[in-house]
Amino acid sequence: MPGAEHDAAPGGFTATERQPLREIGGRQLMAGLSSALAWLQANQEVVNDLNVFPVPDGDTGSNMYLTLRSAVEDAAKAPDGGSAASVMQAAAHGSLMGARGNSGVILSQVLRGFSQGLQGRQRVDAAGIAVALGEASTVAYKAVMKPTEGTILTVVREAAAAGKRAAEASDDIRTVLQTAVAEAHAAVERTPDQLAVLRDAGVVDAGGLGFAVVLEGFARALDSDAGAADDGLAVAAPRRVGEPELRRPAGGPALAGGAAPGERRGAAAVAQRHEGWGYCTEFLVGGPGLDVDALREELGALGDSSLVVGDEELVRVHIHTHDPAALITRAAERGRLSKLKVEDMSSQHHDILERAAAEEAKRPPAPRKALGVVSVAPGQGFRSILTGLGADGIVEGGQTMNPSIEALLNAVRAANADSVIILPNNGNVIMTALQVDALASEVAVRVVPTRSLPQGITALLALDPAGDIESNCARMEEAIAGVVTVEITHAVRDSTADGKDIHEGDVIAVVDDRITQVGQDHLTVVEAVLDDAGREPELITVYRGAGVDEDTAERFVDALRRGHPDVEFEVHDGGQEHYPYILSLE
Repeated sequence: MPGAEHDAAPGGFTATERQPLREIGGRQLMAGLSSALAWLQANQEVVNDLNVFPVPDGDTGSNMYLTLRSAVEDAAKAPDGGSAASVMQAAAHGSLMGARGNSGVILSQVLRGFSQGLQGRQRVDAAGIAVALGEASTVAYKAVMKPTEGTILTVVREAAAAGKRAAEASDDIRTVLQTAVAEAHAAVERTPDQLAVLRDAGVVDAGGLGFAVVLEGFARALDSDAGAADDGLAVAAPRRVGEPELRRPAGGPALAGGAAPGERRGAAAVAQRHEGWGYCTEFLVGGPGLDVDALREELGALGDSSLVVGDEELVRVHIHTHDPAALITRAAERGRLSKLKVEDMSSQHHDILERAAAEEAKRPPAPRKALGVVSVAPGQGFRSILTGLGADGIVEGGQTMNPSIEALLNAVRAANADSVIILPNNGNVIMTALQVDALASEVAVRVVPTRSLPQGITALLALDPAGDIESNCARMEEAIAGVVTVEITHAVRDSTADGKDIHEGDVIAVVDDRITQVGQDHLTVVEAVLDDAGREPELITVYRGAGVDEDTAERFVDALRRGHPDVEFEVHDGGQEHYPYILSLE
């Protein structure tokens, strides 16, 4: 509306000035659960398409939807519909009874924990919502014998932590939930950095996205300003690997993103296992007097992806095993079995691969481009950055793992272009890259001699897709001339280089292929490099390595900012091995 003032609230919701929502009861919780179910129903196939594990666990969206549907059905029959505790206790019971698959069982534990956090409460405030989210995370983690980061567990935990921080600063339930939603989506985006299988399949975690959708749907029901006419939800962080496009319950898109058309994703992108995937085995064990912890330890030892949850009257078991008969026999000794289901995941995966191959065979070839770019990169962060800037192919490689001529040649051919520029991004790779042109008879190949990843990024920023190969090479070479690269690493042995005595474990700075500084900590060494630079750069971009977490990198850059207040700093996840930090000075 013209003249109206709107502020962007956490999580991307559009917020107008309004009274805080300080308390909710059972009816609002019921509305939130129903909205969450509608959002999950609208997006269950979107979530399914992300799966890495072959079905039946490959139906993550459907499993979570059916689990949540059972929860909502029972919540609607709660003895006291106005009581927060009563509604959530009924929802938790329904979710356990209706839990399907690994993701559904974990979602049931999230709801169980949330219910425990509201125990005895008729109504709940913002702090109580934050406590319930924290309890949801705790219970979900406890249910899994070997918790893995980069999954739904991580997303729940980080959303809960964000909600707790928001509740410490605000008594508005909407603010707490919107902040948790924003962090849930951001955590989903980070899952490929935490799990190699997700990176390899080119997806974010399916269960994590499913939870983010559930939380978003729940929050939307309580946000009076996020109506059906609102077409967009901007999350806190830009998509890299990319959540796929989400759909509103009404059918329209809510979020943009996703893989390029034609790319294999999820289980279709995962190679077959020599030993097979085993059998997804699920059943209920009836009591009385069941010892859940003992069952979890005993049955969990017979397979993996183990989830054993419940109480002394009823326990739900979900385990992947190569010997389902032994698992079922053992469980039958402990109680009455019901709702038994055994599915062959190797057969299911074979079917997925066959369907994917058949779809690819029917797909018309993509039109050939005039100009393509192939780049070499060692870490997932750098690969994502280079792809986002327009690289058509990324070849794994770097200082300690130089790619072969064949790998570069294959990438050049896969670029499907008449002309291809190779960005080696390492001095040791330039000579190899120069051999490709003579072998790629059908493609004109040129090499822009980028000696570092920051130079490769700068070269891509200078790319003119409409220009020819020669003019683009000239533009790129001119652009990279102004980039100074600083690589921070640790000495692996005692030595003398570039006139400096170096001892094993020392922190060393390599500036444009020369060791210029040696010290005992990263900050001191980088400060020494900047002191020697002659003039202060306008922009310093810091790429953190695989062994440096986000908080550590932020503290490192904050310390640099204090000493250089006139310099603009940016921080990105490079994901490179062996180099805790790579800096670009411009």
